[in-house]
Amino acid sequence: MSLTGNVSDIDSSTCQAYFAFVNAPRSASRDLELLRAACNHSNGQKALKGVVKVWLPPRGQPRQRWLTRSELARLLWTAWRSKRTANGRSGGADGWHTRKHLARFILVATYTGSRKQDVLNACFDQRADGGFVDLQRGVWIRKPAERLATKKRQTAIPLPVPLIGHMRRWHKSGQSFAVEFNGRPVQNITKAFRSLVVDSGLSADVVPHVLRHTGVTWGMQNGMDIWDASGYFGMTVQVLTDVYGHHHPDHLRDAAARMGRRR
Repeated sequence: MSLTGNVSDIDSSTCQAYFAFVNAPRSASRDLELLRAACNHSNGQKALKGVVKVWLPPRGQPRQRWLTRSELARLLWTAWRSKRTANGRSGGADGWHTRKHLARFILVATYTGSRKQDVLNACFDQRADGGFVDLQRGVWIRKPAERLATKKRQTAIPLPVPLIGHMRRWHKSGQSFAVEFNGRPVQNITKAFRSLVVDSGLSADVVPHVLRHTGVTWGMQNGMDIWDASGYFGMTVQVLTDVYGHHHPDHLRDAAARMGRRR
């Protein structure tokens, strides 16, 4: 296959070849979705001579992994108790804690079912580029003022009482952000979280986004109203019902009861 590096190269075969070459389904899918968005924009602006269609792979199944309470407790315990050793690895006893920021991240993400970047951007002071945690009212405005609204809903939510207590203590100790390391906000937590999962003895499928699934799953298991859950977790009722509905204690109970009745 000879390629010119022009838009004319884009077709089903080249898209499929790229997908196979990358060998990372999620990353390749995101790349192709961005390419399709760019081509659609150009088509709308009539910047191209013809309509360019981008092939996309079939959508994968939604992530189902969530943590049990014992698994989450193991993660939190390992994060809170880890200390630095002489060679920089965790597990030592020199008194310098290295993972408390991960424990705070886990608490916020699970209590609120929020996305990773929303948690990392949560700030106790009003900033244009970050979500504002109003500790007096106990409300978290997740969408930064300067960011336009997207399909990923960043709704403002009241915070659970235990989490408000934690956050007030963090702020009192001098933190400006909910998640800080050495007095600075954390930009990326993926590598540190992966290491924490290994040291906690959990499986490799436990990634930061699993905490969002855990929060939503626990909310449904606790019988949260479907409309309240939709607003609180920032997702549509359709997604909430399709992906998490079976966790709700009332899920299909009426149908099962009616099937059990005698005629």
